[in-house]
Amino acid sequence: MRVTFCFGGSILAPEDLDVDCILAIAQTLRALKSQKHDILVVAGGGKPSRKYIEAARKLKASSIHCDLVGIDVTRLNARLLITALGDLAEREPLTTFEAAVRVMLKGKVPVMGGVVPGQTTDAVAAMLASSSRSELLVFFTDVGGVYTVDPKLNPRAKKFKLMTVRELMKLVAGKKMKPGISIVIDPVGAKLIQRTGIRTLVLGKREIKRLPEILRGAKHSGTTIVPG
Repeated sequence: MRVTFCFGGSILAPEDLDVDCILAIAQTLRALKSQKHDILVVAGGGKPSRKYIEAARKLKASSIHCDLVGIDVTRLNARLLITALGDLAEREPLTTFEAAVRVMLKGKVPVMGGVVPGQTTDAVAAMLASSSRSELLVFFTDVGGVYTVDPKLNPRAKKFKLMTVRELMKLVAGKKMKPGISIVIDPVGAKLIQRTGIRTLVLGKREIKRLPEILRGAKHSGTTIVPG
């Protein structure tokens, strides 16, 4: 199976960098490669990215410059994932989808961070999945699924086990895009998922080590997003 993974900054660097999480990701991706899966990876920025963006704002940086600062942090996280993957991964974070697909076709794991201002890594992952003709797109987030409302703010939030991409679009409609935005899937990413019709999972950190069985069809604790 060809799968694009987006490891959100909320699990890679919720406050400081989570090295144990990075090691668990690398171990699991090695297992998936040994099972002949094609793998593409995108890394988010997390709390450090938002700290740098906030500092840039205080220094009167433009929105575009703030985005570029955030992109730099995502690429640092991508570089750490590459380090953990060793010879399995391309040695530098990829900056174009074409290059990432070429690396994947050579049997290596391409790892990307952000690409251009105005896009989050959610959108990057959706574009990479489309460019590579992935069969599955998987997002990892600290809340472990898609909810009716933000579960960090409302204890009555309910998790969707299964939802259509149309329901996802309604949920994220009207969300304002800005540097450092932190939502499960941003509106641009959701629109791309709708356009491509790719099956999508939103999972939590505890499911990382279960990825091999989840790809074989095992149940999971997250949300499945289907076309329709």
